[in-house]
Amino acid sequence: MAQPQILLQRSRFLAKTVLAGAAVLLVLLVAIPFIVPHQSLPEQIIVFVSLFILIAALVAGTATAYLFMTRAPTIQLSEPGPRAGSEGQGPASTAAEVEDLVMRLLDGDERRLMRLIVQSRGDVLQRDLVTATAFSDAKVSRLLDRLEERGLVVRERQGMTNRVRLLLRQK
Repeated sequence: MAQPQILLQRSRFLAKTVLAGAAVLLVLLVAIPFIVPHQSLPEQIIVFVSLFILIAALVAGTATAYLFMTRAPTIQLSEPGPRAGSEGQGPASTAAEVEDLVMRLLDGDERRLMRLIVQSRGDVLQRDLVTATAFSDAKVSRLLDRLEERGLVVRERQGMTNRVRLLLRQK
Protein backbone atom coordinates (compact mmCIF):
# COMPACT_ATOMS: atom_id res chain seq x y z
CA MET A 1 0.00 0.00 0.00
CA ALA A 2 2.99 2.28 0.50
CA GLN A 3 4.01 2.01 -3.15
CA PRO A 4 0.90 3.75 -4.63
CA GLN A 5 1.18 6.47 -1.98
CA ILE A 6 4.82 7.14 -2.93
CA LEU A 7 3.94 7.23 -6.63
CA LEU A 8 1.10 9.64 -5.92
CA GLN A 9 3.41 11.93 -3.93
CA ARG A 10 6.02 11.87 -6.69
CA SER A 11 3.50 12.60 -9.42
CA ARG A 12 2.00 15.46 -7.39
CA PHE A 13 5.52 16.91 -6.87
CA LEU A 14 6.16 16.66 -10.61
CA ALA A 15 2.84 18.37 -11.34
CA LYS A 16 3.69 21.18 -8.90
CA THR A 17 7.10 21.62 -10.53
CA VAL A 18 5.56 21.72 -14.01
CA LEU A 19 2.95 24.21 -12.80
CA ALA A 20 5.62 26.48 -11.30
CA GLY A 21 7.73 26.30 -14.47
CA ALA A 22 4.73 27.04 -16.68
CA ALA A 23 3.76 29.99 -14.48
CA VAL A 24 7.28 31.46 -14.70
CA LEU A 25 7.29 30.93 -18.47
CA LEU A 26 3.92 32.64 -18.78
CA VAL A 27 5.10 35.65 -16.78
CA LEU A 28 8.26 35.98 -18.88
CA LEU A 29 6.43 35.58 -22.18
CA VAL A 30 3.73 38.07 -21.24
CA ALA A 31 6.38 40.55 -20.05
CA ILE A 32 8.32 40.51 -23.36
CA PRO A 33 5.97 42.92 -25.19
CA PHE A 34 6.12 45.34 -22.26
CA ILE A 35 9.91 45.29 -22.08
CA VAL A 36 10.66 45.33 -25.82
CA PRO A 37 8.61 47.71 -27.99
CA HIS A 38 6.39 45.62 -30.23
CA GLN A 39 7.11 47.83 -33.25
CA SER A 40 10.72 46.59 -33.32
CA LEU A 41 9.75 42.89 -33.13
CA PRO A 42 9.21 40.96 -36.37
CA GLU A 43 5.78 39.45 -36.87
CA GLN A 44 7.17 35.89 -36.71
CA ILE A 45 8.54 36.52 -33.21
CA ILE A 46 5.16 37.82 -32.03
CA VAL A 47 3.44 34.69 -33.40
CA PHE A 48 6.15 32.50 -31.85
CA VAL A 49 5.72 34.17 -28.44
CA SER A 50 1.94 33.84 -28.72
CA LEU A 51 2.24 30.11 -29.39
CA PHE A 52 4.54 29.69 -26.41
CA ILE A 53 2.03 31.54 -24.22
CA LEU A 54 -0.72 29.21 -25.42
CA ILE A 55 1.36 26.07 -24.81
CA ALA A 56 2.47 27.28 -21.36
CA ALA A 57 -1.14 28.04 -20.42
CA LEU A 58 -2.23 24.55 -21.54
CA VAL A 59 0.55 22.89 -19.55
CA ALA A 60 -0.28 24.98 -16.47
CA GLY A 61 -3.97 24.14 -16.80
CA THR A 62 -3.27 20.43 -17.16
CA ALA A 63 -0.97 20.40 -14.13
CA THR A 64 -3.54 22.32 -12.06
CA ALA A 65 -6.32 19.94 -13.08
CA TYR A 66 -4.16 16.96 -12.13
CA LEU A 67 -3.40 18.48 -8.73
CA PHE A 68 -7.08 19.10 -8.03
CA MET A 69 -8.11 15.62 -9.20
CA THR A 70 -5.54 13.79 -7.10
CA ARG A 71 -6.20 15.80 -3.96
CA ALA A 72 -9.12 13.63 -2.72
CA PRO A 73 -7.21 10.30 -2.36
CA THR A 74 -4.59 11.88 -0.12
CA ILE A 75 -7.36 12.98 2.24
CA GLN A 76 -8.93 9.50 2.19
CA LEU A 77 -5.62 7.79 2.89
CA SER A 78 -4.96 9.90 5.97
CA GLU A 79 -8.34 9.10 7.59
CA PRO A 80 -7.66 5.50 8.74
CA GLY A 81 -4.96 6.58 11.22
CA PRO A 82 -7.19 7.98 13.98
CA ARG A 83 -9.80 5.24 13.55
CA ALA A 84 -7.32 2.43 14.17
CA GLY A 85 -6.83 3.40 17.81
CA SER A 86 -10.48 3.95 18.65
CA GLU A 87 -12.05 0.73 19.86
CA GLY A 88 -15.35 2.29 20.93
CA GLN A 89 -16.82 2.16 17.45
CA GLY A 90 -19.12 -0.76 16.76
CA PRO A 91 -19.35 -2.89 13.66
CA ALA A 92 -22.35 -0.90 12.41
CA SER A 93 -20.29 2.25 11.92
CA THR A 94 -17.48 0.22 10.36
CA ALA A 95 -19.90 -1.35 7.86
CA ALA A 96 -21.23 2.10 6.96
CA GLU A 97 -17.68 3.37 6.44
CA VAL A 98 -16.85 0.37 4.25
CA GLU A 99 -20.00 0.96 2.17
CA ASP A 100 -19.07 4.62 1.78
CA LEU A 101 -15.54 3.72 0.70
CA VAL A 102 -16.84 1.14 -1.78
CA MET A 103 -19.21 3.72 -3.29
CA ARG A 104 -16.34 6.17 -3.78
CA LEU A 105 -14.15 3.59 -5.50
CA LEU A 106 -16.73 2.43 -8.05
CA ASP A 107 -17.14 4.17 -11.39
CA GLY A 108 -20.39 5.85 -12.50
CA ASP A 109 -22.67 3.02 -13.66
CA GLU A 110 -21.39 0.56 -11.06
CA ARG A 111 -21.97 3.16 -8.35
CA ARG A 112 -25.51 3.80 -9.58
CA LEU A 113 -26.30 0.07 -9.56
CA MET A 114 -24.70 -0.40 -6.13
CA ARG A 115 -26.74 2.48 -4.69
CA LEU A 116 -29.94 0.81 -5.86
CA ILE A 117 -28.88 -2.47 -4.26
CA VAL A 118 -28.05 -0.72 -0.97
CA GLN A 119 -31.33 1.24 -1.04
CA SER A 120 -33.25 -2.00 -1.42
CA ARG A 121 -31.56 -3.25 1.78
CA GLY A 122 -29.12 -5.49 -0.02
CA ASP A 123 -31.65 -7.83 -1.66
CA VAL A 124 -33.16 -7.10 -5.07
CA LEU A 125 -34.13 -8.92 -8.26
CA GLN A 126 -31.96 -8.33 -11.32
CA ARG A 127 -34.99 -7.48 -13.48
CA ASP A 128 -35.93 -4.74 -10.97
CA LEU A 129 -32.46 -3.26 -11.43
CA VAL A 130 -32.99 -3.26 -15.21
CA THR A 131 -36.31 -1.46 -14.76
CA ALA A 132 -34.98 1.07 -12.24
CA THR A 133 -31.85 2.01 -14.19
CA ALA A 134 -33.22 1.81 -17.74
CA PHE A 135 -29.99 -0.02 -18.65
CA SER A 136 -30.22 -2.98 -21.00
CA ASP A 137 -30.30 -6.53 -19.61
CA ALA A 138 -26.80 -7.13 -20.95
CA LYS A 139 -25.37 -3.98 -19.37
CA VAL A 140 -26.85 -4.77 -15.95
CA SER A 141 -25.49 -8.31 -16.25
CA ARG A 142 -22.00 -7.04 -17.13
CA LEU A 143 -22.05 -4.52 -14.28
CA LEU A 144 -23.15 -7.23 -11.85
CA ASP A 145 -20.36 -9.48 -13.17
CA ARG A 146 -17.85 -6.77 -12.24
CA LEU A 147 -19.40 -6.26 -8.81
CA GLU A 148 -19.35 -10.04 -8.27
CA GLU A 149 -15.67 -10.23 -9.26
CA ARG A 150 -14.92 -7.60 -6.64
CA GLY A 151 -16.76 -9.61 -4.01
CA LEU A 152 -19.44 -6.99 -3.39
CA VAL A 153 -22.54 -8.90 -4.48
CA VAL A 154 -23.65 -12.44 -5.21
CA ARG A 155 -26.32 -13.57 -7.68
CA GLU A 156 -28.62 -16.49 -6.95
CA ARG A 157 -30.84 -17.97 -9.62
CA GLN A 158 -34.54 -17.44 -8.91
CA GLY A 159 -36.89 -18.55 -11.66
CA MET A 160 -36.39 -16.52 -14.82
CA THR A 161 -34.24 -13.90 -13.08
CA ASN A 162 -31.48 -13.59 -10.50
CA ARG A 163 -31.69 -12.39 -6.92
CA VAL A 164 -28.84 -9.99 -6.17
CA ARG A 165 -27.61 -9.94 -2.57
CA LEU A 166 -25.15 -7.50 -1.06
CA LEU A 167 -22.19 -9.21 0.62
CA LEU A 168 -21.04 -6.21 2.68
CA ARG A 169 -23.94 -6.55 5.13
CA GLN A 170 -23.27 -10.22 5.87
CA LYS A 171 -19.89 -9.59 7.50
